Amino acid sequence: MKALTFEYNLPKYLLTGALDRRWPRVLFSNIAPVQMREIPEPELPGPDWVKIRPRLAGLCGSDMGIINCHESLTMQPFASFPFVLGHEVCGEITEAGAAVEGFDVGDRVTVNPMLSCLPRGIDPPCRHCASGRTQLCENFTEGRLSPGTIIGATSGVPGFISEAGIAHVSLLHKVPDEVTDEAACMTDPFSNGLHMAIQNPVEPGETLMVIGCGVMGLSTVAALRALHPESRVIAVEIDTFHSQVARDFGAEEVVTPPLDKKFYRAVAELTGAKMYTPMLAKPLLIGGVDRIFDTVGSTETINTSLRILRNGGWFNLLGIGEPKRIDWTPVWFKELTLRGVYGYQTEEHAGERIHDFDLALRLHAEGRADLTPLVTHKFRLDDWPEALDVALNKGAHHAVKIAFTP
Repeated sequence: MKALTFEYNLPKYLLTGALDRRWPRVLFSNIAPVQMREIPEPELPGPDWVKIRPRLAGLCGSDMGIINCHESLTMQPFASFPFVLGHEVCGEITEAGAAVEGFDVGDRVTVNPMLSCLPRGIDPPCRHCASGRTQLCENFTEGRLSPGTIIGATSGVPGFISEAGIAHVSLLHKVPDEVTDEAACMTDPFSNGLHMAIQNPVEPGETLMVIGCGVMGLSTVAALRALHPESRVIAVEIDTFHSQVARDFGAEEVVTPPLDKKFYRAVAELTGAKMYTPMLAKPLLIGGVDRIFDTVGSTETINTSLRILRNGGWFNLLGIGEPKRIDWTPVWFKELTLRGVYGYQTEEHAGERIHDFDLALRLHAEGRADLTPLVTHKFRLDDWPEALDVALNKGAHHAVKIAFTP
């Protein structure tokens, strides 16, 4: 079958990562570790697994980090090679193991890609999996599977930018008839946004800021709007097309970088904060934004966020950046809460325990959210170089989410 596959080779990895910004075509050359390859169709690892034919598979920002050879090397022990990319999917079950219950061949599903204790056959599960927080599993390198946190970065568990993938029955979520393939494919990033929105104790009338309006930022805007309609959402984005999409999804204001004194002044005016300008340092707001959701994670966005949060404010870091020197003074001076955000889990929400994936699908089915418009470009697997070109130049193509069809 055809599959977008990453084969680890250190010299090729380093060379691709060094050349791609100056010579993007390196990503489509024989040097690149990622290629569309012909590989055997996967077999089920056990009777509690299913095979899935993707109807639509998303290309995630983390996938692009792998393709560009720029992902954090800290995560290297939590992957195994070679692997087939793709963890965002809406697909149909084509084969079900004998122990699979609740799902049948032909069912339309999306997949929670976390390869935690249960898919790994580990019993009893670790403390986090037992509580429903499988994204914090302590056994991503153990059990019957190769090391890896998710489908799409684990050898032997092929992802869905392919003609066939596999998933453990515990990872499946049925897609309601009212939900489009596009919205179902967006369940993964939308669930990240819902996880952030639920984990923050937002009070009515608070001012919330989302930094970066790519897929994760727009998914976060949609999640905040769906769960906290009484709050005020401000977005930060430089691209005019993505700025307009943010407004369409419910951002009342969009502030444009650069994050200079003019930016600080604009945030102070929007929030009624006082702006102070220290010598030889960037401005500092007293008052300001109640909660920030940073989907960029750069040195600049982190430093700025800490300086524009109100006293006692919350900073949520979702973006995968490479921050260097951070001035932590505002953290102690304003008693800020810093929170890392990763993935999705079973939540306590509105009096029930519900997984973020199920909540995302419910919100779509009830018409309270619709992320269908975010899937702006679709490509056949054979057209993967064109898909990567669009992903690398989203502004020029007015692209948000790029997805593949078999």
